[in-house]
Amino acid sequence: MVTSSIFKIRGPLDPVNDSAICAPRPELDQLLRAVNAPTVDAYLAILSSRQPGKTTLLYQLRQRVRPRGIGVALVDLSLVRDQPEDQLYSFVAGQVLSELEPNMPRRVEPKGSPPPKREATALPSNPIEFRRFLLDLARQVRSPRILLLMDEVEAVSDKYSDAFFGVLRNIFSSRRKEDEAAFEKYLIVFSGARELHRLTGGPNSPLNIAERIYLHDLDVNGVQVIAANFRRAGIEASAEAADWLYAQTSGHPYLTQKLCAQIEQGQPPNGTGEIVQRDGAEILRSDDHLEKLIIQVDAEPAAKEMLRQIVQGGRVTFSRLKPPLARLELLGAIRDAGQQAAVRNAIYLAAFRAHFGVTDALPPRGSPLRRWIRPIIAFVAALVLLVNVPFLFVYTRDILLASRSVNDVFAPPSLGARAIIRYDRILRANDPNPASITVDMDQFTISTPITVTFQHTDPDIAGNGEVVRRFDPPAHRERFDFTLNQSGLPYNPFQPVIPHRRVELVFDSGASGVAPQSYTADFSVDFYSAAVVSAVLSLGGVITFFAGLWVNVERLRQALGLLSRFSRSEGE
Repeated sequence: MVTSSIFKIRGPLDPVNDSAICAPRPELDQLLRAVNAPTVDAYLAILSSRQPGKTTLLYQLRQRVRPRGIGVALVDLSLVRDQPEDQLYSFVAGQVLSELEPNMPRRVEPKGSPPPKREATALPSNPIEFRRFLLDLARQVRSPRILLLMDEVEAVSDKYSDAFFGVLRNIFSSRRKEDEAAFEKYLIVFSGARELHRLTGGPNSPLNIAERIYLHDLDVNGVQVIAANFRRAGIEASAEAADWLYAQTSGHPYLTQKLCAQIEQGQPPNGTGEIVQRDGAEILRSDDHLEKLIIQVDAEPAAKEMLRQIVQGGRVTFSRLKPPLARLELLGAIRDAGQQAAVRNAIYLAAFRAHFGVTDALPPRGSPLRRWIRPIIAFVAALVLLVNVPFLFVYTRDILLASRSVNDVFAPPSLGARAIIRYDRILRANDPNPASITVDMDQFTISTPITVTFQHTDPDIAGNGEVVRRFDPPAHRERFDFTLNQSGLPYNPFQPVIPHRRVELVFDSGASGVAPQSYTADFSVDFYSAAVVSAVLSLGGVITFFAGLWVNVERLRQALGLLSRFSRSEGE
C-alpha cells in the first residue's frame, strides 16, 4: 500500500503547493471583501467545529492579500496554551513583528556600507506594553491595512483572555482618536470553535466587535475539485465520483480528503461507487478524528442522550436554545437540516450507530428498495389525488361553494294563504343536532285553519315530534325537526355525485273540492366533512403512535427480548 502524496489529512493545506486540492470557499470571498473595504467597521470571527479547514482558509487569505502590499501576520495561539502571561504577549508580538518585517521602512545606507542592523525591539510582557507595541507598529508599517489573523484563539487561558482580548477591543474603540488614528489600519480575524464567546464572559469578548462568519462544509462542487485529482494518481473516476464522495461525507473537508486518500492508497484502476463505500467503511474501523469525537460526546451525558435519539431516527427540532443540541453542533456531530437536527454526514451516522448499537430498521442506504421507497410513495399519493379530482370538484361546487340558506315563498292561489319556508340546504350526516324546516304562514284569505303535513320517502330520515301541524289565521309559525340517520359512507370516486334527500310539506286548507298543495324541499347531503375530519384525526393518531414507537424502538426491542427470556425461563 502506497503512502498518499496527493490528498492530505494532516495539518492545513498550503495554498500554493496544495492548490489542486484546495476547494474554493465562499467564506474566502466574504473575508476578501472586508479586507478591501475602505474602512474597518468590525473585526471578523471565523467559527466552526473541528477540522473544517479554518487554518487552511487563513492561509488562503494570507496568500491572496500579501501580493497587494497589505501587511498580514498569522499567529497560531495554540503554542501559548498553559503559558504564563508574559510569554503570551511576547510570543504574539514576536510573531506579528516577524511577519510584518517586509512592510517596515528601511534606512538607505551609502554604497559599500555594511547592511544595517535593526535594533532589537523589546517585546511586551503585559497588556499595557502590548497596546503600546501595536500602536508603534501601526505607525511604522507602510501598508494602509494591517491584517492580523489570530488562529486557535480558544487556546488563550481563561485567566488572561479578558485582558488580552480587552486590548484588541480597546484598539478598535480608540481608532477614532487623532493621536491614535494608526489603530484604524488593523483588521483582526479571530478563528476558533463556535464556543469562542466562552473565552470571556465580560464586555471584552472578541465577538462583541466581530462579524461572525460560520464556516460550512463543502458543497458538491467543492468536492468535485478534490475528486478531479484522482487522475493525477492514475485512477479513472467518472463524473459521479463527487456525488459518491458527497453522499458519504456531506462535504466534510477532513473526511473528504481522508476518503480520497484511502482510495489513492488502494490504487484501483477505476473509482466506482462500490469502492467509495468500501473505503468509507474502512475509515470506520480506525480513525483518530472519529475516536476523539465519540469520546467528547460520551463525556457529556445530556448531549449523548440527545444524539442517541437522533441516531435512532427520532425527529428532533433543531434549536440552539436547547443546550444539548447546541453542544452537539459545537462538537460537529450534528447539523441544521431545515427544521430538524440531523447527523452531520453518513460516515458520522454509521460510526454513531455502531457506537450506540443501533441496527438498521430500514433497507441500507443505496439499496434498490430504499431508492424506490420515496418515488413509490409519491406515485401512489399522486394517483390517489388524480383519481379524486372529479369528486373534489363536485364536492367543492355542490357543498363547499353552494348557497345554503333557502327562503322560499309558497303561495298557490287555491291555498288561501302565503307560506314562507326557510331551511338550510346542506344536510350533514350523523349530525347530533336535528335539521329543521320553518314555515311562516300569513296573508290568510280564508277564516279556517290550514294543516301542514311533513312527509318523506327516504328510510334514513326520521321526523321529530308531530308530523301534522295546524296553522291558524291571521299568522302562524311552526318548525318541523328531523334527523338523518345514516351510518354508511356512499363514496365512489368514479361516480362523483352528491346524494340528495327530499322532504315534502303538504298544505291542506280543508275546503271541499280543493286539492292539497305540496312543496318539496331538496337537501344536498354532506357525508364527507365529518368523515374527513375523523380520518385526519385517526391518521394523526396513527402517525403519533408509530412516531413514538419509532423513537422507542430500541427500548421496545429490549423489552421484547426480556419478555422472551422470561417466557423461556418459565417454560424450563
